[in-house]
Amino acid sequence: MATSVGILTVSDKCSRGQALDTSGPALRQLLETASSGGQRWTVVASLVVPDDRTLISQTIRDWCVLPATSVPLCRLVVVTGGTGISPSDVTVEAIEPLFTKKLPSLATAMVVGSLKITPMAALSQVTAGVVGETIVVAVPGSKKGSVENLQQILSVLPHAVDTAMAQSGTRHLHSSSGVPIPSTVEAQPLAMCGCSRPDDDTTTHVAEGLSNDLEASVDRRARKSPYPMIPVDEALRLVLSHIAELPAVELPLRDIREGQIIAADVIARENVPGYPAAVMDGYAVIAADGPGTFTVRGATTAGRATMASEEKLLQTGEVMRVATGAPIPLGANAVVMVEDTQLLESHNGEESVVRILESGRVVPGQHIRAVGHDLRKGSVVVSAGSAITAVGGEIGALAVSGHNKFLVHAMPRIAVLSSGDEVVDTLKPTSTLEYGAIRDCNRPALLAALASLGCPTFDLGVVKDDPDSLAQTMGQALTTCQGIISTGGVSMGERDWLKPVVEQRLNGKIIFGRVAMKPSKPTTFAAMPTGKFVFALPGNPVSALVAFHMFAAPAIRKLAGHLVKQRGEMAMSILRPSVLAVFEGSDIHLDRVRPEYLRAALAWDQKKFQWSVRVTDQHQQSSRVASMLHANALISLPRGTNEKPTVRSGESVTAIIIASPHFQ
Repeated sequence: MATSVGILTVSDKCSRGQALDTSGPALRQLLETASSGGQRWTVVASLVVPDDRTLISQTIRDWCVLPATSVPLCRLVVVTGGTGISPSDVTVEAIEPLFTKKLPSLATAMVVGSLKITPMAALSQVTAGVVGETIVVAVPGSKKGSVENLQQILSVLPHAVDTAMAQSGTRHLHSSSGVPIPSTVEAQPLAMCGCSRPDDDTTTHVAEGLSNDLEASVDRRARKSPYPMIPVDEALRLVLSHIAELPAVELPLRDIREGQIIAADVIARENVPGYPAAVMDGYAVIAADGPGTFTVRGATTAGRATMASEEKLLQTGEVMRVATGAPIPLGANAVVMVEDTQLLESHNGEESVVRILESGRVVPGQHIRAVGHDLRKGSVVVSAGSAITAVGGEIGALAVSGHNKFLVHAMPRIAVLSSGDEVVDTLKPTSTLEYGAIRDCNRPALLAALASLGCPTFDLGVVKDDPDSLAQTMGQALTTCQGIISTGGVSMGERDWLKPVVEQRLNGKIIFGRVAMKPSKPTTFAAMPTGKFVFALPGNPVSALVAFHMFAAPAIRKLAGHLVKQRGEMAMSILRPSVLAVFEGSDIHLDRVRPEYLRAALAWDQKKFQWSVRVTDQHQQSSRVASMLHANALISLPRGTNEKPTVRSGESVTAIIIASPHFQ
């Protein structure tokens, strides 16, 4: 089981770029290569801040404080630096007021261990405590001192993390002798001391190598899922920690598609316009001439203008016809609209004399676009991190930049399959169903959802419940695709082969096999060799689509580069956007075991100036695909409590956006 870690480096010099932070990377390496108490450490946040009490305190709050409907970003925070005795060392003063519980014995263990190495450890103000449900440890700022101090307590940190999370007591974390249960497990079920939360059953396990043996008989399969049920936000963080942006590729304009992200600033190669241009149809004039009667010298139109070097200066008393976008002739400095003139004489169909009316009085520069007015040479046309939208503005801007090719992040190619002996491929001609068969709606729905993200896909069809067929189909797909999204075969059935095939045939690593959510509990995510991945989603159609929008869609957005210029707090709102909305409809009883995600219609109420949301269907069973009809959001509901058993009409709820909202 992976535990989320934050590493905060406190240093004035490092924050100003005057020194290199070596302690933070050293702590990361120590944690991510260590395995103790059956636990793996995953660094999900790292930051360098100056010796400022407010910044230190605020960062700890951001990483540790438990939101009402979520989990803290980090389960362990290690702060390095600012633990000395100089006036500028303020780390301890910044974090100790946040402790809900102090852990002086951890601090003592660090000092005692360090004193065996150097007597200078007596001058360090190391400290430890609990903030919310997170263990926070402060160690010295030197690379050597930070690592040595953390090593003294590394073996007990897994149990400390688990205990800090145990809101209902810690008896289940210990054996009958009161000693923490060891991290090695031989058979299921055995309660473990790890960072997993209890499920609706009380047994938790580490999530590595737990799939049923492909060679074993059915009577030897697990009777309960061996996979710990982890919180939704923790599951998404684990997904994103195994996903990195795809490298940039150079594409011509015609090959750039909606949803792609610009990978590097596009710099204008030329001015737009490259000449003073008329804003509207009319007459180029010398503004100082004012209204009156003028000789029409000729015309200049867009695409048929005379080179400036060949022109004669426009003289006082002369005007020249100009079309919108045409160059302004030499000597002219304003444009009078056609509507503000009167034709007096013409010859052979050509205007020869016009009167500029009083309404046509202009000032220098009027109705003229100056050189570079729209785009200056050397300026940024489209910045890195910009998404190509269907509006067309980004493509239009790229088109006038003067470049032929552009660096964009590649879109991941995703393979999609449905599994199950009973599943009939609806993308092929089918007749009447045999008894016990079902039509495949998962694969067509997921292919459409991926297309809406601009993602190229590879349709693997329907694969029977056979380990060899699954392994062959998925193995071949992983040679050409970035990842696979499958549905079915991830629960407790005797022919649910996805997890063991991924682990035992494809050398994948199951990162998690269950998520504390309703629907979509069996959602599975696996990291594959060479950086690829598998999302093995439940077979029920609603469960599959909810899991896709909660986990797979954010992963694809990150792969496609949506976080190129966004980090920290903004990241999640980009990968999985949500809004607060007013719930409308009948009261909803909250599930007491798992948070729930209801299919809903989200709309902007222009009269009330607020978002409103209502369920699309009163029947929200995970098998009822009709509940996804017209859904553009998921209502995120917390677990129910005695104090809060229901959500009532008029209350504010979080609505996760999965399609364009409505406006009313």
